[in-house]
Amino acid sequence: MSPFSIGVITIGSFDGAGIFNVIKDSVELEGDIRYMTTETKEIIEREIIRMVKGLEEEFDVECDLTYTPDYPPLYNNPELTEKVANALKNANVKEITEVKEVPPMAPSEDFAYYAEKFPACFFYIGCTPKGVEKPYFNHHPKFDIDEDSLLVAAKAVGQVVCSLQE
Repeated sequence: MSPFSIGVITIGSFDGAGIFNVIKDSVELEGDIRYMTTETKEIIEREIIRMVKGLEEEFDVECDLTYTPDYPPLYNNPELTEKVANALKNANVKEITEVKEVPPMAPSEDFAYYAEKFPACFFYIGCTPKGVEKPYFNHHPKFDIDEDSLLVAAKAVGQVVCSLQE
């Protein structure tokens, strides 16, 4: 089971500026949540609100929570995904060397909004620069791309579109 099947909360920034040995009047935390289902989203939201209220009560402090639900879960339509995978596996494109399924992930992705309205299939193109053994994922500050993969991506999308017109 992927940790994303439950949900992930990350702290993006923690700002408690001031003198190092003085208790701060205030601190600011900013973070991101990732989840695979709307049910998990609701649980995370409820639990964050519960924790904030608990902090206020336990430590007699005031918390100002701004909770802004962001991207919906990214859902790949199973039938369309199968068609896309088959189109890529059967492509007569030398640069498309492998099609493989990856474990479920919870990306923070604009494409999820399209997938809410229309059957969709989101897929990755391998783009690790040559000589890199452990690449960083996109959205990571150290992410790098092999620009040759842009042509592979265009050919892959073209192949999928053409196969769906048949």
